[in-house]
Amino acid sequence: MGRGDRRSRGNRGQRERAAASFDRVGIQIPAIAVTPQPTAGLGRAPAAGNFHPSVPPRDQTRSLPPSLEASNNQRARNMARGTNSYRTVGPRAPNPTRGQRTPRNVATESRPVATNARRPTAANIRYASDPYGSSNGAGLRPRWADWDAISLRVRGLPLNTTTSDLWSAFEHGGDIILIELFEKKDGTREGNARITFSPPPTKQFWEDRMELDIQGQIAKVLVDLMKERRERPVVADGGRSYPASLSVGMLALQFGVLLSETQLMPLRTVQKTVDRGFSLIANLRDKRLEVMFDCGITDPRHEDSSIRHPSEIGQMEHILECKTHIPFTHLKKIVFIDSDDTWALLVSLPSPPIFFHKGDYSQSFESSKGTWHARDAWNRITDVAYDTSWFKDEIVALPKTGRFIDIGRWTTYRLVFPKSALKDWERMDAALRDFNIIVERTTPEIFSMVPAQVSDFWQKLDPQQSDGGSSTMNLALLADTEYIYLPYDVRYQLEACISQGILNEVNITTDFLRKLADLSKDRTRRRDRAKDLLGYLLEPRVGNRVEDRGKLDERRIYDPMSLFEDKKAMSHYPEISLPEHCVWVRKVVVTPTTIYLSSPAPEPSNRILRQYSNYEDRFLRVQFTDEVAKGQIFSDPHGKRDNALFNRIYRTLQNGIRIGGRHFEYLASGNSQFREHSAYFFCPTDFLTCDNIRDWMGEVNHIRAVAKYNARLGQCFSTTRVPKASPIGQTIVQIKDIENDRWCFTDGVGKIAPSRAQFLMQNLNVKKPIKSLPSAFQFRLGGSKGILVQWPEVPFNEVHLRPSQNKFNAISKGLEIIKTSRFSVATLNRQTIIILSCLGVQDAVFEEMMKRQVAGYEQAMGDPEVAMRLLSKYVDQNGVTTTMAQMIADGFMHSKEPFVMTIMQVWRAWSMRLLREKARIVVDQGAFVFGCVDETRTLRGHIEPTESSGPSNNKDPNKLPQIFLQVPKAVGPGEQGEYTVITGICMLGRNPSLHPGDIRVVEAVDVPALRHIRDVVVFPAVGDRDIPSMCSGGDLDGDDYFVVWDPKLIPTEWNYPAMEHDALKPEELKRDVKVSDLISFFVTYIKNDSLSTIAHAHLAKSDALDDGPKDPQCIELAQLHSNAVDYPKTGRTAHLDAELRPRMYPHFMEKPPHKTYRSGKILGRLYDQVAKTEFKPNLNGAFDERILRRYAPKAETLKMIRMIKRQHDKAIRQIMNQYDIKTEFEVWSTFVLSKPRVGSEYKRQETMEPVMTNHRERFREACIKAAGSREPETLYPVIAATYYVTWEEVQIALREQPAERREASNLSEMPLISFPWVFESELGRIATSHGKFELTEMPEPTIASLDDYGDDDDDVDAFKDLMSAKLEDIEVESNGDGHGSKNQEILVPIVAQPTQPIEEESVEQEELVELEEDGETNMDALAKLMTDMEAD
Repeated sequence: MGRGDRRSRGNRGQRERAAASFDRVGIQIPAIAVTPQPTAGLGRAPAAGNFHPSVPPRDQTRSLPPSLEASNNQRARNMARGTNSYRTVGPRAPNPTRGQRTPRNVATESRPVATNARRPTAANIRYASDPYGSSNGAGLRPRWADWDAISLRVRGLPLNTTTSDLWSAFEHGGDIILIELFEKKDGTREGNARITFSPPPTKQFWEDRMELDIQGQIAKVLVDLMKERRERPVVADGGRSYPASLSVGMLALQFGVLLSETQLMPLRTVQKTVDRGFSLIANLRDKRLEVMFDCGITDPRHEDSSIRHPSEIGQMEHILECKTHIPFTHLKKIVFIDSDDTWALLVSLPSPPIFFHKGDYSQSFESSKGTWHARDAWNRITDVAYDTSWFKDEIVALPKTGRFIDIGRWTTYRLVFPKSALKDWERMDAALRDFNIIVERTTPEIFSMVPAQVSDFWQKLDPQQSDGGSSTMNLALLADTEYIYLPYDVRYQLEACISQGILNEVNITTDFLRKLADLSKDRTRRRDRAKDLLGYLLEPRVGNRVEDRGKLDERRIYDPMSLFEDKKAMSHYPEISLPEHCVWVRKVVVTPTTIYLSSPAPEPSNRILRQYSNYEDRFLRVQFTDEVAKGQIFSDPHGKRDNALFNRIYRTLQNGIRIGGRHFEYLASGNSQFREHSAYFFCPTDFLTCDNIRDWMGEVNHIRAVAKYNARLGQCFSTTRVPKASPIGQTIVQIKDIENDRWCFTDGVGKIAPSRAQFLMQNLNVKKPIKSLPSAFQFRLGGSKGILVQWPEVPFNEVHLRPSQNKFNAISKGLEIIKTSRFSVATLNRQTIIILSCLGVQDAVFEEMMKRQVAGYEQAMGDPEVAMRLLSKYVDQNGVTTTMAQMIADGFMHSKEPFVMTIMQVWRAWSMRLLREKARIVVDQGAFVFGCVDETRTLRGHIEPTESSGPSNNKDPNKLPQIFLQVPKAVGPGEQGEYTVITGICMLGRNPSLHPGDIRVVEAVDVPALRHIRDVVVFPAVGDRDIPSMCSGGDLDGDDYFVVWDPKLIPTEWNYPAMEHDALKPEELKRDVKVSDLISFFVTYIKNDSLSTIAHAHLAKSDALDDGPKDPQCIELAQLHSNAVDYPKTGRTAHLDAELRPRMYPHFMEKPPHKTYRSGKILGRLYDQVAKTEFKPNLNGAFDERILRRYAPKAETLKMIRMIKRQHDKAIRQIMNQYDIKTEFEVWSTFVLSKPRVGSEYKRQETMEPVMTNHRERFREACIKAAGSREPETLYPVIAATYYVTWEEVQIALREQPAERREASNLSEMPLISFPWVFESELGRIATSHGKFELTEMPEPTIASLDDYGDDDDDVDAFKDLMSAKLEDIEVESNGDGHGSKNQEILVPIVAQPTQPIEEESVEQEELVELEEDGETNMDALAKLMTDMEAD
């Protein structure tokens, strides 16, 4: 840690005594403070005003109030004398002279503790080794006094000793930075501890034998000095080594905003008042800058008497120690500004850093933790204000009131230093440069300071919501303010630009707002030019321009009026068409200090957004994260350091968000969104409120458990597709669950007719080729959920549901589909490998599989045959590898086609990363599929062992439970694979598997009555216990199971006793659940969710302990993990006790070095086998000549296709921006390499599948409509034109770009090339066609520059008209060309049906939904369908 943390705590009382707080969810808001304005000494910087758009400027050069000034002067005198006059907040009084008295809870055996009156000597001090030159009777300075830190070992402590006890006993001796209670390997305390002081005490205060008061009991302990532990130097990339931290003393710190690229507007200044701790620290080990500063705050009523507050003026003025952390990765460059008497550093950040204030040490200890560090006393802050209670009821918005420093928006900092600090800076400067941080030099003449100014931006837009109600000055300002009306969608985009730092209020003029308003007045039904202009700024490509590189802020627009002269900006037209099954969603990210708004983006729809589609712009999806540089908010069940973050979340949920003049209120949260700390907000109207919407969701008022109530509402937010309704209505038939006294065998599974299954697929508009009809559908229907499996005896119009599927009654009665069953290859992971290893599978098996798989990926990059074989065998859950295998079979790898070769590189990098980080080993003889139940009750079930039946590990196959599984045979690309029934001994499980009993050994058998079920594992419906519940507590409502029949992976120990995953009983209220209960649970969940922490602890313990997952500690952790998984449904937290927390982690978990040991077990060896693989796209390859020469492109066709490509590329960039994906190749393949900033990547590929399916469908349809037909002779020339246009753009870009810049790092400057590959199968047919080429040689680009491609204005009407056009009598492409087997598409719907089924009143046992439409047409269609089914 930096020396900035090693500071006097004597003024703690002064800092803390006036801290205001409020507590809504049992969380205390930390005290917040800032320092007053400077009076002089800032070189050329003028006095800065207290900028806030809604607050007038205040005099920043006035003196401190007498009370605060006197206390500061007294503190300086006290420090000079080495004394402290401040009262400490806490249970003890502070030491007036550190190290010169005997602490009240420390006693010695027969003599006083060493003080100045009696100096200890070598005769009465016993050390761990030599005395290290300890002080002696001659008064020589001890050698350890020159160390950076000393550590005392304390032995013989009671086992219940806490870190707080030791701090109280030893804090009189100096500045303690670390206390560690040593633990045994099993996690229990051993009675010894280490206490580290930095800097070392001025005198020796300890003796070799001491008596300590530990919780009221006297403990006799041994104390000795440990050997010096020198901190290792940090080696930079260039090979030079530096100390772990470097420090430079500061004079002042200014917060402000950039007015231009060479002008700073300081808005608040914090000035050094005492000679300590005001410094800039380069923490090279943690790779970050740390700015330490004292923060004092004065009462704003000194300057504005109209402000009302219940306290006396000046009563709550206080001083706190503050710091901020700026990661090197967040820091682009530093500007050095030299002047006559001082010098300064300018740091401009794209988003706020993390701020802390130093709290009360006595409140920073956790009794359950065996380690305490001085940093634990530093608490997060989210606001800097005189009194935080002023805004406890404030609606969250971009403009803030009552803040002394807006740390969320003022993100440009000027650090002022004395000339005497230049020598220290020179060394820090060299180190920062070696860490790839740019340091530029300039002068005050080039980079200047400008006086602060008041912006009336927000008053112009929202005069009725201004903050002037309490201030006569603001009322006067409001009277002179012009009101400018902007429609909500324009206001939203404008605030989005401000929130993302593209625009700032200080640059926005009245003329700019008037111009926007005038543009918006000319809006049409299709577009609003003002909204589109602002949307242009929010496009992710803006800011990647060459001319912006090297700027302090690449995205910032300092002259908004210049946009009206920008041809591209004025002609910009955003993505127009909406993918089917999608809706426009506005997303807001709330961080601890600010909010970020995103442009509306297409997202898969859900029941609520469809029902209230007319109110689409009144919904917000709000996600809570930490600051951008940190990512997600991590749980902190027992700590208090992050309480300010959780209070910020609570206030947002409770008070709502204001955007564009609208007040959005908390509505509810979907189950997956809840885990990602996300929720939906809604802006009520006079006729529709949040309560109205929640009432429409369903009847849940009878549920008194808050967690379950929340989960039931969350069902309505599941991402679903609505198939067109059955032509003869739908009947819901209730059937019984199959269960015994304890277990339910049919939990979550219902039935549907095969003919209805085919009808569903035909009417889901799923145009992606499929090989067989899905056997199961994951669904939502009103308040019911689970899966529906096709069974021959079910009538067409019936849906059979069980009680286990019915969760609540809902008004909605339409059938909604989440996903369908499909085959995916089985994979191992770290958890399953370590469990299989402990159950007897040889480690050599995993090592050989890993070795073979790594070698296969390497060979696949150069050998098309190997690539096709692996891609066909290693089928991912989205089936992308099958598509890629077909592309290789069509010869695109042989021709080195750039897109195909890059996609191959993505696949390899993605697979290798998962191998290294997750040990994701593909199992050839395995499947990953849905689970369902054997309705015929033929399969043998699980029988619990008894004394008469023999031991539980009896390897008699005749006693194993049975399953049925039918999967496709491995075939070549493009071939229609036959299905085969798996038979023999199998290993079965579900992710995540942490308990040895989660892996089951079963027998797969062939049952003719079950052969209609494919790509689904069928479990028995009889026995003592259902199999799914034994697999990590699974059920049949859509859970996926892996089944492996590779003999080498069958454990030698069969069926270890399964854990009973009994969910804890939910906590219930004695009243109805209120919205405030949902809000409190949301915040409490974020604070207490320990799922990932428990999983990491289990993995580390499984590797470290001899018995691995069978060790009692691991068994307990597995149970805790099960409880943590159920936390969102039960509301019962899973607390991870200290003894279960690992102290060290295996190296494959990639923890910090000081917490890492090298593992020699299987996971460590597997990790070492795989090297990191970088993805480096290369677009220099030649496009395929077979396609470019096939047809002679027509000018009109090319013009239309260019227009469609522009829209396609906008959509791809929007997806990249929306999901934090770096390249289009990751988007197209769904093999995303980057980790999400928030949330888990476990289901990221699954999340991307519907997004890309909708994207492909939309642009396929656009091109088909442009062609006018689906017939190959008409459509294929248009598809070839998509390839030609893409090739043309790349050729022009390569010609315009210097050769030295054609690297992966400049990929953002190259055109996107994925557009043609929405027709990947058709491109293959064109390439492999035996027809003649229309061109005898390669074509030339038909335009000279990308600027000739036309403006977005040209797209406005053309694309909209194209997408709204109807292509009459479109039929499925004929298979007469001999390639039909390659692209067997789902048939186009037989007859047009309404989008939503018409709902009827429910009856007690069954419900009939009738459709008001042409009955004859529907019956004819049904008759034809049934005839076709019978013919098949």
